[in-house]
Amino acid sequence: MGKGLDVSGWTYYNHAAIPSCAPHETPPLAPLEDGSIWRVGGGRALLARWTEDWDCGAETDWWYLIKDEPLDLASMKAKRRYEITKGERNFEVRRIEPCSCADELYRATVAAYSAWPEKYRPRVDEAAFKAGVGSWEERVILGAFERTSGRLAGYAGLIESEDNVAFSVLRTDPAFEKAGVNAALVAGVLRLYGERISPAFYICDGERAIRHETAFQDYLEKYFGFRKAYCRLRVRYRPGFGLLVRLLYPFRSLFGGRTNLGSQIAGVLKMEQLRREA
Repeated sequence: MGKGLDVSGWTYYNHAAIPSCAPHETPPLAPLEDGSIWRVGGGRALLARWTEDWDCGAETDWWYLIKDEPLDLASMKAKRRYEITKGERNFEVRRIEPCSCADELYRATVAAYSAWPEKYRPRVDEAAFKAGVGSWEERVILGAFERTSGRLAGYAGLIESEDNVAFSVLRTDPAFEKAGVNAALVAGVLRLYGERISPAFYICDGERAIRHETAFQDYLEKYFGFRKAYCRLRVRYRPGFGLLVRLLYPFRSLFGGRTNLGSQIAGVLKMEQLRREA
């Protein structure tokens, strides 16, 4: 499911009500108390999820991955510096108008998803994807083009705010990974905002992953100096759904990721575990 109706600082995403404010900001809690939160997304939200105690300093079980220091190649180890310079040598990263590159964006997206585990690999409808690209005009879209062929090898979508920039999407064609397309894209983002990156303006790659098996956040930490801004997870369940979670929780070890539904249930139960341990 995509994002939906906004209700007093909240929005709908993937069966959940989530804050529409920046990660370091406290969302309005009144909709949780008066029940209006359950009208987000036309009443489809099963839970509301938010965080508190932003960048608290303690190593909690929940975090956002951020970059609040400018990119400094000179201070990096030689191998990491080489990987970044290789990517920049092989790819030109520049801002693009998404509607004018819809065909290329679609091809790169399908190629990127081909490397995902089948259990949560999205199916991309070409017509719907290209129609949706029109809504990307409000974002900053950077494309990585192979210098020898001019082919779009990957792209990053960014949502700008006054004091942060958040990755909304990053997709790369696996055929170009060894040539450094991911390094080129991330470096391109950091160079674009280089003069602004500081403790008062950060780049955000999002929250801790629950369902997807990815090492990308580890990659950003190791190669680009991103860090974990630790916080505490808070969850409120829709009336009735909370009872189901409590009933299933003792059997959480039985739910795995063999199917998309099983993966979703396991994700909710994992969040419940982290909520209880916070």
